[in-house]
Order: sequence, then structure tokens, then C-alpha cells
Amino acid sequence: MRKTSRLPLAALVLALLVLLASPAQAADSLSSARKKRDAARQRRAEVAAKINSLKASDDELDKAVADLTKQVNAQQAAADSARQAVEAAMAAVAAADAKLAETEKQIGALRDAVVKRAVSAYIRPRSEPFGGVVSTDDLGEASRRDSLLKHVGDRDRDVVDRLRAARLDLVEQQAELKKARDLVAERRKAELAKLSGVQKALADKARLSDALESRIREYQAEADAVAREESGLVALINSKERERASRGGDIASDGRVSGAGLIWPVRGPVTSGFGYRWGRMHAGIDIGAGTGVPIKAAKGGVVTFSGTMSGYGNVIIISHGGGFTTLYAHQSRLGVGDGASVSQGQVIGYVGSTGRSTGPHLHFETRVNGNAQDPRRYLP
Repeated sequence: MRKTSRLPLAALVLALLVLLASPAQAADSLSSARKKRDAARQRRAEVAAKINSLKASDDELDKAVADLTKQVNAQQAAADSARQAVEAAMAAVAAADAKLAETEKQIGALRDAVVKRAVSAYIRPRSEPFGGVVSTDDLGEASRRDSLLKHVGDRDRDVVDRLRAARLDLVEQQAELKKARDLVAERRKAELAKLSGVQKALADKARLSDALESRIREYQAEADAVAREESGLVALINSKERERASRGGDIASDGRVSGAGLIWPVRGPVTSGFGYRWGRMHAGIDIGAGTGVPIKAAKGGVVTFSGTMSGYGNVIIISHGGGFTTLYAHQSRLGVGDGASVSQGQVIGYVGSTGRSTGPHLHFETRVNGNAQDPRRYLP
């Protein structure tokens, strides 16, 4: 029982010893962690600065702007710190200058005193103590004269010593002043480097922010145009589906709606997802691709609409039966007409930027009974 009770105590003591043993190591660890954090932040900012605003997704562009905003703030803080360091160094230079001026003033005064004493000694040489003793009959007077001459001599030596000391101080203070001025120059260089970093980060942020703002405006305009057509689109799709059903041409009479079996109509990054973004509903997904890239039917079916809608530009709607349709918008050129039967993978048109569009891409929708659904639920 005793051994069991001692083990936790020993472990606790050991842990305390480890914690208390080396505060320097803890400080080094904290400094290392900060350096790693700053390096990671810098790498994120560099990646954000290099992002292609035309090809980036909405989320990537949002994140890039946020990363650059953090970098701008960090760079600005560093620049402020560098500026404060320069101000402190300049204050040190001013103090060193004042100290040096005071020392030079003292040296001037001491030099004048030495010169005056030298001139005085040349004009009125001092008598030797022994001569003074011989020339007077009063021994007490001779003693006083000798003491006075010794005092004057000591004062002369004191002035000379002080002058020497002041000159040594002057040399040291000149060295300190040079050191302080060198520090100012070094810190000014660091400040300019930091300010350069701030300006670059601000320029990168401005570039991507402008691109993001432009995309938001175009996106909102596109979403507004599509929203105005939404009810008409739903009515159109339902009307076409009823017509097909009345003719007995439903290609999936069992009524099942499944995402299985769809393929991607084009290959590329999803630059904008389905759902609400920036205060607007996005009824499909945007797939990044260059102008003229062939668009393939995601699944076999019948083209129920091939034409132009103001928001969608050149658009094709394919019915796959059971109320399930796919829509392909902003095409540069349509490849099939109304009523055409298409097989999965068949080229039905080409990527473009017609209608309300932020640039070449395919706007792809999946709808059930005319109502928009997230295409990612149906795509592989």
C-alpha cells in the first residue's frame, strides 16, 4: 500500500521539477512557437497573394482576402513597432548629442582655465618654497606662502587632470553617438522594409478585394436575373414535362429520381456552390472552364428547351424523366435543339459567358419537378 501511494507523489514531484527546472527552455519554446506561427501566416499570405482571382472559387477568394487582411494587420503592427524603435533610437541620439555638447563645453572651459594658468605662470612665475623661506625673516609667513603655492599647484594639476578625463569622456561619448546613429540607420532600414511589406500586402489585398467585390456584384446581378425568371422557369419545365407525359414519351416511367448514373458535364473546379451566398440564392453550381470547352449531357434524356434566357444566356434543359431535369447555362454556342434525344456524354454545347455571368464557366442545375436541388447530391 505504501509503495502504491508513493508513486503518484513521486510523479508529481518529478513534473514540478521539470516545470521549474528550466524557465529559459520554456521561453525558447514560446519564441519558437511564435516564429512558426509568423512563418505560417507569411506562407498563407504568399499563397493568397498568388491566387488567380478568375479561377479561384468563392470560398478560396474569401479566404485569400481574409488571410491578406490578417497579414496587412500583422505587417502594420510590425511597421508601427519599427517606427517606435526608430523614435527610441533617435531619442538616444538626441541624449547622446546633448551629453557630448555638455562635455565639449566643459572641455572648452577647462582648456581656457589651463591656458589662463599657463599665461599667468609665465608672466608671474612662482617662487620656490625654499627661496621664500630664505627671503623672509618670519618662518610662519614662509610656511603660509609655501602652503599657498602648493595649493595653487594642486589646483593646476586638478584642472589638467579634469581636462584629460573630459577628453577621454569625449572619445567615449563620440563612440556612443556613432553607435546610436548607426542603430537609427539600421532601424530606419528595418522600418522601410516593414513599410514595404505593408504596401505589398495592401496592394495584394486591394487586388483580390476588388476581384471579390466585382464577383459579388456580378453574382448578385446574375442571381437577381435568375430569380426573376425562376417562376417562369419552373412553369416551363413542368409544362414540358406534362407535354412529354401526355405523349407517352416519359423516359423514366417508374418515377424514381436518383443521382446515380450522372456524370460531370465538364471537368473543372466548382467555383461557386449551391445555396445562399452574399444575400442571394444560387440555384446551381458554377464549374470553372474555358470558353469553347465542350459540355456533355450529364445523363441521357430529351432536350425540352434550347434557347436564350436573359439571366442564363444560352441555355439547354434536358428532361431525364420522373420530373428530374438538368440545366446548362451561359453557353457560348448551343449544340442541340428542342426535342433532340441525347445520350449520356453527348456534346450538347460549349462553355461561354452569355447572360449574367462573371466569366467563362458552366452554370449547372438539377431540378425535381422544377425545384432546384443541390447538384452535388447527384454527381459522382
